Amino acid sequence: MKITCMLLFGILVLGACKRGPILKICSKEYLIYGVRILSSTREPVPLDTFYTRFVATNRTFHSNELWSSREEGVYAITSDGQSDLFPVGKNIKLQFIGIKHNKIIVNEPYMFRNDGCHVEKKSGKSEVIVDL
Repeated sequence: MKITCMLLFGILVLGACKRGPILKICSKEYLIYGVRILSSTREPVPLDTFYTRFVATNRTFHSNELWSSREEGVYAITSDGQSDLFPVGKNIKLQFIGIKHNKIIVNEPYMFRNDGCHVEKKSGKSEVIVDL
């Protein structure tokens, strides 16, 4: 009888608890997503400027230029530094725009998502060949 009462009491207590937000533990790594821009001869392409655009709003931002390397043709698309621009849990369409000699030579689509800890790439190329 005692065991039955304790069991019923335990079920009532657990049933009365309200479910709060789930605790999410994030790693301390800092993620940067980039793209390598190459010519048709596979040489790195130094862009004059580049930026990333939100497709839905046309809002633009410049990602971490310190990480980018024009000499190697590598450019940042986005990083965890822009995670506050991404609603948590939603896929967001982006366009990476690269400009050389006042002409857009790179216009690549990407899909990213903020998982609550980091920005993660869902789709898009990591290497783009352009005709100069």
